[in-house]
Formats: sequence, C-alpha cells, structure tokens
Amino acid sequence: MQILNIVKADPAGNITIFVLNGQGMDAAERLKAAKTLLAEKELRAEQLGFVSAPGAENGLWRLTMTGGEFCGNAARAFGLLVARMKGLHGRQAFTVEVSGAARPVPVEVDCDSGEASAAMPLPVPGGLVFDGKTLPVYRFDGISHVIAKDARPDKTRFFKIKALFQARFGKPDALGVMFYDTVKEIMRPAVYVYASKSLVFESSCGSGTAALACYIFEKGGGVSLSVKQPGGIITARVMAEGGLPQGIWIGGKVLLSELSYEIEGK
Repeated sequence: MQILNIVKADPAGNITIFVLNGQGMDAAERLKAAKTLLAEKELRAEQLGFVSAPGAENGLWRLTMTGGEFCGNAARAFGLLVARMKGLHGRQAFTVEVSGAARPVPVEVDCDSGEASAAMPLPVPGGLVFDGKTLPVYRFDGISHVIAKDARPDKTRFFKIKALFQARFGKPDALGVMFYDTVKEIMRPAVYVYASKSLVFESSCGSGTAALACYIFEKGGGVSLSVKQPGGIITARVMAEGGLPQGIWIGGKVLLSELSYEIEGK
C-alpha cells in the first residue's frame, strides 16, 4: 500500500486534490492515483494535480494537473497552498508554474483570510454555430471555453458542442461549456479533460469565469463582476486600457485541509 499526502482545496466548491508526495510516480502511476482519489465519494473531488517543489533556491513551485490541462481555480488555490508551505503571512504576491500555461502564473493571496486570486492569460476569441446561433468561444492556454447562453446544461448538448468545437478548432487539453442562465444570472460549468476522457459538471470554474467576463466586457458590461455558480461565487476583474482587455484576474475564498490517503501501489 502507498500513503499519499494530500491537500483538499475548496475554491467555490470546485474541490481540488493536491498530491504532495507524487514526485517519484511515473505517468501510469499518477493516472491510477488520480482515478482512485477522484472516485472516492468522501473526498467529493472534481479534479487533481501533483505538486513539485522547486529544484533550485529561487525556482518556482509547479502544479501538474492530471490531464496536463490548465485550471484557474487550481492555480489560485495552489498559490495559497504554496504561501502556507513557505510559512508566509498576510498578503503575498508571487508566481507559480501550472500545467497548460505557457508562462508562470501570477497569484495574489491573503494567508490570513484565505482569499486567493490568479492572473489569466488573455484568450483567443472565436465563434461556433450551434442550433442556428453563434456561441462565443475563448481559447486559453491549456483549456478552451464555449459560452452557451440560456441553454439547458446536459451531457447530450455538451457532446454536440464538443464535436462541433473539435471539427473547427481541434482538440485542446480541456474543453469547457459554460451554460449561462441570463435570467437567474448563474453559470453552470461542464469541463471535459481529454487525457482522462472525463466530463465533470463542476461546482465552479475559474477559467470559465474569465471567459464569461470577457464576453460580458465585450458586450459593454463592467470590468468587475461576481459570477454565481452552483458551488459559490468567483470574482473576475478585466484589466482594460483604451477600451481593450489587457488581462483578467479571478479570485475568491479558498479552504485548505491536509489529509493522508492509502491506495494500492508501491
């Protein structure tokens, strides 16, 4: 049996497991560990990543998600975890490495309140025709999102949109469809990770929140908004100059709890 040291993070209900002692695992062992932990009902996890400490004194902490995808919620929760592992206090700002991101990700955390934010790279916008309507598409490094306004969130509709997306744009590391109810003003995220062939209707989605913020900004909306999702609220700030977006930050509270878990293995 193998004991895994893990941290359970809760950023707006999007439960994320960080494995702290998985550095010696090969790809097959990591995938097996991920599937085992994600299947545990008591953890209620929606995604998982492996933590690597810096190899050099001034190196960056790295988070590698199971499918090599990028996740905004995981990135900001990871920032808070790194701050606590380094023994930091108060407000802190630094960068971390996250799978799927072409460059280090800036994070800002408040170690006392548990607030954590992450900077998102600007996405490449596009469109996709579905049921006679053009759905906004935002392609980030490591994940792409489709905004489906006032469409019922279900698997059938998701996979139809996924097939259309692949035919037009190819396969990203992960694909999200953000089902946004404009009347109730709530977003219901569905995310498919290609490496693990898994679809999860998530409690919240950080990069999906950034995609929706881009869409609302482009339609003349504000530069700051709070997006209600099944698991809670994620805030988004569009940094604009001359009427054009220059960057996006997502943020909100994160809860962390350390656990040990036993799985079959070496």
